[in-house]
Amino acid sequence: MTQDKSKPGYYEYKNMPHEFRPFVMFVNAENYSTSVVNTDKFGFRKTFYKDRLIGLDEIKKYTEKQNIIVGGSTAFGMGSTSDNNTIHLYLSKFGNFCFSLGVRAATSQQELILYLQFKRYFNKIKNIIIISGLNDLGLCSQKDSMFYPEFGGVYSEDMNFSQFWFQYNAFQKNKWKIGKSNLYHLIEFLSNKFAFFRLLLSFFFSRIKKSKYAKKIGTLSNLNFDSKLMILREIIKNDLDTWSTIAKQKDINIIYILQPNIYWTKKNLTPGEKIIVNNVSYKSDFQYENLTDIKNYENHRNFLQKTCKENFIQFYDSNEWLNDAGDKQIFIDFCHLHDNGNLFISKKINELLKL
Repeated sequence: MTQDKSKPGYYEYKNMPHEFRPFVMFVNAENYSTSVVNTDKFGFRKTFYKDRLIGLDEIKKYTEKQNIIVGGSTAFGMGSTSDNNTIHLYLSKFGNFCFSLGVRAATSQQELILYLQFKRYFNKIKNIIIISGLNDLGLCSQKDSMFYPEFGGVYSEDMNFSQFWFQYNAFQKNKWKIGKSNLYHLIEFLSNKFAFFRLLLSFFFSRIKKSKYAKKIGTLSNLNFDSKLMILREIIKNDLDTWSTIAKQKDINIIYILQPNIYWTKKNLTPGEKIIVNNVSYKSDFQYENLTDIKNYENHRNFLQKTCKENFIQFYDSNEWLNDAGDKQIFIDFCHLHDNGNLFISKKINELLKL
């Protein structure tokens, strides 16, 4: 397949699925291997150490102290042309070994849970860099993304939940459950392959009377952007309070960086970046206008900055950093970075690390 030069590694990232895992909801595909991106047995992006790719379970053998990046696709390095051009790899090149626990589409709660689950694989953690913020707004922008608001939410993409459900049932030994899982998998396959079959199913299932449980779910998920954001901010406050506690107990320097968005920066855009700005697509289930709105950005940035200050966490806005990025291409789409962007931001982060 011909590679799109404006989106390095696009197909390698696009074809990488998410996989269900208990307690964290989903991770990147495990042991995914291409010339652009490679993951370990946990689904975390492998990193180079002395010219060899190593996974999380090998970190202790090679390094005495580490730095960690947590977050979503920016932390994962989606858009970089290889494992050698991510933010965490650049930081390692500068002499501060860094490993990424980034999971694409992860939200604030998932970032924290992933750290708590996998901190045992590190020796001495000096710095934790949280590159986050955009996915939480994205979660509020997506319809039906918070079925149980008090618990938060995850992205309600079909590709995620169908795989989670299928994988979960694959572990069942009950033939009836296996049969349900296989039937669901067959229906999804036929729906994706044949538009007529999808239309037929839509017509048929839309006329089936909802159960009381389904009605309840439908009511809870019917929240607007502002309502979701109010709920989610209370959750983020709790997450940052927990990060602050970790910092004090473990003597770890924690830095929060609001991740970049091409609509939030005043960077001098390249011709390619101007095309990105002018060609944003609005999907029916995702309200991109909430992510392009400057007022939403400023309000969310101010909230994060204030909450970080209350919890003695350093806060930085990478969108302000990018104002001084010059004329190089930084973005490959509205939120994912070119190698140039990863290098630029890693240099800024490197100046903030506790040695």
